[in-house]
Amino acid sequence: MDEFAIALLGGAGLVRALGERTGARVVATTADDHLEVAGRLGEEADLVVGMAAVPWPVLPDLHADGSATLPAYAGVVSWYALPQLADALAQAVAPGAKNGAHVLVTAPDPGEDVEAQDLMFLREVAAAIEARVDLASRSIAWRGRTRTPTAVDALTTVVEAHGRRDVVECPVAPGTGADPQLVATADRLGIRLTCVDLGRATQLDLLTTVVQTVAGHELDDEADVPFGLDDDDDGGDAP
Repeated sequence: MDEFAIALLGGAGLVRALGERTGARVVATTADDHLEVAGRLGEEADLVVGMAAVPWPVLPDLHADGSATLPAYAGVVSWYALPQLADALAQAVAPGAKNGAHVLVTAPDPGEDVEAQDLMFLREVAAAIEARVDLASRSIAWRGRTRTPTAVDALTTVVEAHGRRDVVECPVAPGTGADPQLVATADRLGIRLTCVDLGRATQLDLLTTVVQTVAGHELDDEADVPFGLDDDDDGGDAP
């Protein structure tokens, strides 16, 4: 029997690399088949780590159902508070911030039906970045149209109301890439916009840390889960 396996929500393109890094069997899942896949993996592994490829809260009720119905299941609701993520984001924005650029921390618009507590991550990540690097100014925004401030409106306000001509966009999730709408808005406003994307390698490093942390905790009763992982057991950040 395998020691542990990974049911990865989204991130199908990361399966092979994450498996090589962790030594575990990794299967990409969707919201519709996640628990079914996790159940099959649990027949061959002592532990199934269920998690998303993005750091913000994803399907907490699904993880709760997994823990309640699947003996081997350990769900990770979110990993945005992982210190390594904040360290990497701070390092990425540091050169622009040193030159006085405004830092705009963004995440995809989650839609209108997401609970308010599941939106706090964006503000918390921005605060964690600011705690690690001096910022001349910073703000948060959502890429999309249903949640405010939208990234386009935030960028426009930063330029027209506050006179900022140099902006660094900092997406929370590694591998996000530049937003075409923001790029077009920056061109229209005649300002410099730089998107700092941590990239796939950093995303894999972070996912590996999450998996190893959860596996170490679940497979070793004496191990502690460090601050930064929000699991489905208590709904909050692990101490």
